[in-house]
Amino acid sequence: MASIAVRQIVKEYTPGVCAVDSVDLDIEDGEFVVLVGPSGCGKTTLLRLLAGLERPTSGSILLGERDVTNLAPRDRDIAMVFQNYALYPQMTVAANIGYGLKVRGLPKQEVEARVNDVAKLLGLEGYLSRRPSTLSGGQRQRVAMGRAIAREPQVYLMDEPLSNLDAKLRVSMRAELERLHQRLGVTTVYVTHDQVEAMTLGTRAAVLRDGVLQQVGTPQELYRSPANVFVAGFMGSPAMNFAVGTFDGGELSFAGFRLPIPEACRPAVRDGEQVLVGVRPEDLLDPRFAPADAAQFSVPVAVHDDVGHETLLYFPVPSCAGEAEQVRRLVFEQEQTEPRLGQDGSRVFCARVAGAPAPLTGGELSVALLPESLAFFDLAGGERLTTARVLVS
Repeated sequence: MASIAVRQIVKEYTPGVCAVDSVDLDIEDGEFVVLVGPSGCGKTTLLRLLAGLERPTSGSILLGERDVTNLAPRDRDIAMVFQNYALYPQMTVAANIGYGLKVRGLPKQEVEARVNDVAKLLGLEGYLSRRPSTLSGGQRQRVAMGRAIAREPQVYLMDEPLSNLDAKLRVSMRAELERLHQRLGVTTVYVTHDQVEAMTLGTRAAVLRDGVLQQVGTPQELYRSPANVFVAGFMGSPAMNFAVGTFDGGELSFAGFRLPIPEACRPAVRDGEQVLVGVRPEDLLDPRFAPADAAQFSVPVAVHDDVGHETLLYFPVPSCAGEAEQVRRLVFEQEQTEPRLGQDGSRVFCARVAGAPAPLTGGELSVALLPESLAFFDLAGGERLTTARVLVS
């Protein structure tokens, strides 16, 4: 096992256009770090740079104390699991798992012993004589992971290994990956665009946008203390609600709401100065379960999505002049979801509530808001504005 240190890595495919732009990242020995971001953000390119499949334009990569920046992949002591499994169709499962060991010239008996150990670990004992074409997607992915595990490398690199699986199988394979990491304790870097995988798998996650590292932290840090609007809007599904707000004395007005804000929860802005306000769908609380001092509001329900264990309720909110364009510029021009708009072009907020509440489309919904659940961002650049209270639950 080994730590990874990425120092000012730049990768240009076209001069002046960076796929990875001056990334600094430290990964501890035995850590599971997820690289997450939208398509084209540079996460797979960064993984390929770690693997040696791409050469950086500038910068360096250290594996432990060893500089591996210019080493070939075979000399880095890493193993990679690809999105498309990359199995040899003409070989049996046993031959696929043991191929890397055979190439390295290990004795036949040792190869067989390692293959059998890995097959037992992954529940593949009954499939060793079969070929990949006779296996399900989940079984093929376990074979691909088995090939990596058998090598006993210092680092595992995984490039969206679960993206080809159906939703139910992805859940079980995520649990399998967590179990394997706890048992093996090998440094792992995992690439995904799936926020659920980023939130559940990694000890830490690194969010990228346009090749630039936006924030690194635990999943809860990214979710509750996003460094900027991009991270706030990307992490979480449904996405955070955004609206332009203004302070007036000890009160904040945004999206038709007006509520008192204690000094400890207020950013350092003057009265009358506009800020971007963010609130998570689950922080629009059911008043029955909210603290007594929470501000309460009644809103009209435009659309409801009942998914069984929870219901997503959408309601229109008023906008100030030019607000839709400001929100679109900061939040939605970053290749994320389109802004939620009503039929008349009004802004729409989403509330997430447990179960199936009585108000349906066309009804009224009561919601409660706590000042400490709000996040504030600069309207010019989208950076989070700090408050006296740290927004980590």
